[in-house]
Amino acid sequence: METVSSEQWAKQQWQTVNLGDKRLNRRAIQIGQQIALHPKASLPEQMSSPSELEAAYRLLNNRAVTMQSLLEPHINKTLDSARKEKVVLWIEDTTELDYTRHRASKQGMASIGDGNGYGMLLHSTLAVVPHSRRLLGLGHAQSFLRVKREGNKKGKGWRGTAEGEAWQHSAQAIGKGPEQGLWVHVGDRGADIFAFMATCVELNKQFVVRVGQNRCCSVEEDASGVHLKEYVRSLKASSNQILEVDVPPQPGQAARQAQLQVAWAKVQIAPPPQAPQEIHQHNSFDAWVIRAWEQKAPQNGEAIEWILLTSLPINNFTQATEKVDWYTCRWMCEDFHQCLKSGCHIEHSQLDDAKDIERLLGFLIPTAVRLLQLRQEVRQDAQGLANQKIDEWMVKTLARLTKLDEDTMTIEEFWHHIARLGGFLWRKRDGQPGWRTIWRGWQYLSDLTAGARLFL
Repeated sequence: METVSSEQWAKQQWQTVNLGDKRLNRRAIQIGQQIALHPKASLPEQMSSPSELEAAYRLLNNRAVTMQSLLEPHINKTLDSARKEKVVLWIEDTTELDYTRHRASKQGMASIGDGNGYGMLLHSTLAVVPHSRRLLGLGHAQSFLRVKREGNKKGKGWRGTAEGEAWQHSAQAIGKGPEQGLWVHVGDRGADIFAFMATCVELNKQFVVRVGQNRCCSVEEDASGVHLKEYVRSLKASSNQILEVDVPPQPGQAARQAQLQVAWAKVQIAPPPQAPQEIHQHNSFDAWVIRAWEQKAPQNGEAIEWILLTSLPINNFTQATEKVDWYTCRWMCEDFHQCLKSGCHIEHSQLDDAKDIERLLGFLIPTAVRLLQLRQEVRQDAQGLANQKIDEWMVKTLARLTKLDEDTMTIEEFWHHIARLGGFLWRKRDGQPGWRTIWRGWQYLSDLTAGARLFL
């Protein structure tokens, strides 16, 4: 990723947008630029004049404009980048956008949470290169409302609704996997849906999902069928080999390193007997189940147990642990949704219609991707020269501010001081800076650079 100014970045994101009117296309670039400069601000604060604000409202209220049309240039760039990589993970998850406090004015919303909340759902699919954790961009996004349906005797369920079908729609929208590369969809327990996994296989793609259902499956030693969770828990760990995993902080628990034992086996997955007829049109497929677990729970926490299902063959410990590592990339999708909420304040929008908010997401989603990509810059190409990858005037401004040499400043030094501007102390125990401190520093430097440009 080449780090450029907000103006240059907005042109790159929306210069090929097609909203059916050249004036709307130009306006989209202007709105994207203003939002990128101050993503947490409200629209009146982001737009520089009353006329610009009015024009922004007209675009966001325009029924001919859609979230998908605004995202199309970004998605095309992501897909083009993904086709150049050997392995790409399509990590995905669903999040709730909460507008409960605006309930009186919001149109087109539905219940969320425990049923007392009010808002909409967003399902996002990001492209990530696993080894470097490099974020290529967004591959697909869809918004929908939660509609419960009557399920079995246990109560209401969401399978068969838009929420349950979002995973399959994502796999279809990303499209067929390349002949030479490897595309792998990665999801949490919500992705444990037969139609989604079967669709991945049919589209020449693979999957790694966390098991949510204790489904019945076939194994070589018991063709009559076993229950998946009980079966994998009965397997012995692979010799004395241990997998070490960095676990991010949880509520009430600091970040830590977990030592996991690993076991795996081959199974065959068939359509659920009670599934609708259209599900039975998919064929059964071979899969490998992996269990990674801690023997002892940490203090004030629960022991980790991840049961994963993958379409990729597992023949040894290295292959099994690779898939566990790929599963941990899924946390980036949670970071992305947090960027939308905390970094871009999507839930603070005063727009009064769900469709208008969807159009706003067409601007905020690429902006949130940019936030995460800026964080990743800290960890890549550390010794390269900053002026070869980063906007020239930003390097000049930071050099003047920190008394560094702009010609010899490295990328590592650049981001080190960006994080410091955002409040990061960079002590030994602090680890790597997060996107919040990097973004605060980036915004501060952007404002200083914009002022410097006025005197050109």
